[in-house]
Amino acid sequence: MEPSGDADTSGKAGKAGTAERDKLSEFRGDLRAAERRASGEITLGKQVVPMGILLVGLIFTFFAPHSGSVLGFDVLLDTDVAQRYFTMVPERIYSIILLVGILLVVATILSRSAVVAFVTWVVACIQAVYSVFAGWMRQSRPPSEASEGIGWGLAMGIAFSIAMAITMCFVVFRKSTFQAALAAARRDEVHDDPVLRAQQQYLRAGLIDNTGTDIDAMVDDRRDRSKRRREKRAAEPGTTGEPGTGGTE
Repeated sequence: MEPSGDADTSGKAGKAGTAERDKLSEFRGDLRAAERRASGEITLGKQVVPMGILLVGLIFTFFAPHSGSVLGFDVLLDTDVAQRYFTMVPERIYSIILLVGILLVVATILSRSAVVAFVTWVVACIQAVYSVFAGWMRQSRPPSEASEGIGWGLAMGIAFSIAMAITMCFVVFRKSTFQAALAAARRDEVHDDPVLRAQQQYLRAGLIDNTGTDIDAMVDDRRDRSKRRREKRAAEPGTTGEPGTGGTE
């Protein structure tokens, strides 16, 4: 019975490998274009869970104490309470960046666009740095001002902003399984095509810098040469029958 089990296992593995290759069969014609299209989308995967948790936490900080009696939305809207406790401009800028970051995270989850995700990552990094700066501004007030130190809402905002920036790094710079499969297929295509393989070897050897050889010499011009041969063969019968080429009047 054991050989039968091994045969079943190998058969399943063979079917799985065939199925994996069949997924890319429709893209074999132009893997470069398929890879370009795939790079325009992101696969959140497991990262959507921490993104959702951090998103809810960042929204909650608007209703949590920023400093003393000042809430997060007081800083955002510059209310009388925020002015009474000497809320400074950098703190309000932080709250605006925080709001923009929240909206971009929502847009990233809904659109799955790589461009939107990259913009979200940039804003998340700025938000993380600026949150620390806002906390430092709140903590370093002179005793003459009637203000308190960092509230637990601002502390949560700093921690969540840093965590969101780290999470977005994994989202933006991690390749999906499909993108990795396309990249592997392109590498296999290079090894199978003699012209592409020669071009890769030529470029890796550094012959361009060392010998000054023109890069146009490595262009795949097989179609152009074939076209010129066809035109030459088509022109040969007409050339022999033209007047004035050695015939008698």
